[in-house]
Amino acid sequence: MRSPVHPLSLVAALALPVWLLMELPATSGYIHAMSDHNTSMDFSDLPAMFGSPLPREGLVAYLVESRPANACQPLEGPPNNRSLFVALVQRYDCNFDVKVFHAQQAGYSAAIVHNVGSDNLLNMVWDDEHLHKLISIPSVFIGETAATYLRRIFTYEKGGQVILIPEYIFPLGYYLIPFTGVVGIVIAVMCTILIVRCVQHRKRMRRNRLSKEQLKKIPIHKYRKGDEYDVCAICLEEYEDGERLRILPCSHAYHCKCVDPWLTGTKKTCPVCKQRVLRSPQDSDSEAEDDGHSGGARGRGDGQAGGRRREEEDEEEEGGGGGGQEEEGEGAPDSERTPLLRPSPSAGTPSFGSMAHSPPPSEGPLLV
Repeated sequence: MRSPVHPLSLVAALALPVWLLMELPATSGYIHAMSDHNTSMDFSDLPAMFGSPLPREGLVAYLVESRPANACQPLEGPPNNRSLFVALVQRYDCNFDVKVFHAQQAGYSAAIVHNVGSDNLLNMVWDDEHLHKLISIPSVFIGETAATYLRRIFTYEKGGQVILIPEYIFPLGYYLIPFTGVVGIVIAVMCTILIVRCVQHRKRMRRNRLSKEQLKKIPIHKYRKGDEYDVCAICLEEYEDGERLRILPCSHAYHCKCVDPWLTGTKKTCPVCKQRVLRSPQDSDSEAEDDGHSGGARGRGDGQAGGRRREEEDEEEEGGGGGGQEEEGEGAPDSERTPLLRPSPSAGTPSFGSMAHSPPPSEGPLLV
């Protein structure tokens, strides 16, 4: 059985190539040159095999031509010590490590060595082991065409500036900023939708419940022994003297402590017959829409029911008068909402939790 991979080991495996890329010296790079005249150009270069590597964020400095041009002798210092300067050095006449060392001794932060008569890029290597250890500034090699443009447009005297950038620098900011913006927009849209849905849900729940002001409009009756109410349909306990009963418009009565949480926290309908306790304009509109959607289905259902009713009447006429008398004594069949609202079988017993009296039984013909 293979052991599961630990998340930390996976992160380390993904981060190792990035770390190695940052630690190894850059094999190539480019120079980004800018001027005060809104001109910018990029030139390819090759970092030297000695000296310190370029910083990962790049080196921003002013460009100055070296004097002497080949830097085989000690150089003149930069214009001032308040800024970083890069020396533009010509190839030939001495080794690369000597040229870069002289630029370092003069106070330059880096050196750019350019080719003569060619645009080929070379890997600069050192010749003196002792001198190689003393060099601490970075240096790069460029072609003759690049040096010509740098000399004519982007030197310190002409208001130019250069950025020495190693190739392993990944311009994360250029990609991270748009990505962050897109993610922010998506999050904002999701939050807006969530807030709108929550507001709609709260309005819908508020519309389906009674407020405290609306609950006060429903009358309260203090129970006395002998009243027509007997049992609360919610807690199934018999009423006792002095208990406060809430009388709904449908004539059903409940304990206030039982029905009030239902009306204010669940729905503003009677728990038994499901009739609306109070109607609002919103309820009327919603019911009208429901009636409009289901009108066609109701019409079709009424047509089918009417056809079945006519068939039953024809069968009753064929069966004779005796059967008709028996069916009249039995009464009409119950609908879905009838069982809780129909009168009790006995004349003296009131309906369940209701103020309405049960009608006396009809006297039909006696069958011998």
